[in-house]
Amino acid sequence: MILNKIFSRSSKTTTALWKLQRKWMSTSSKSVVDMAIKDGELRVFMVAGEVSGDTLASRLMSALKNLAPVPVCFSGVGGSMMSKQGLKSLFPMEDIAVMGILELLPHLYRFRVKLKETIQAAVSFRPHVVVTVDSKGFSFLLLKELRGNMSCHLGTGINVFLLLML
Repeated sequence: MILNKIFSRSSKTTTALWKLQRKWMSTSSKSVVDMAIKDGELRVFMVAGEVSGDTLASRLMSALKNLAPVPVCFSGVGGSMMSKQGLKSLFPMEDIAVMGILELLPHLYRFRVKLKETIQAAVSFRPHVVVTVDSKGFSFLLLKELRGNMSCHLGTGINVFLLLML
């Protein structure tokens, strides 16, 4: 329901987003809202790797806080806008804002360390929802690892993976 308010299926761009969403979105048999009500809070793990993603994710956080029937708890990686909405970032989002192969090579080790740190934080946070915005290289690797890790550690996996790219 919330996703339908965020996306409309009218344009070609949105159609492409829906195709990406179907590919990277995973849902379990229980709804997110049912699980959040049972737990008494909605746990959302968010990752934004660029300033534009920080802005978009902060708006999503604000909307979730207004629309959710239970308190919303955020964790993940973001910038100043997301911090204003209540996110305590694991590390500065600039650490994962790397574009292109040539720029990535000198920072490859640091990038992999940040990826492992983010995966461990997400697994221990036990989110109902994982949302990644921008930083597609980091996001694709994160979601791939979380799909396997969350299924192994929790038995049922994460309810929703959602990748938003501008």
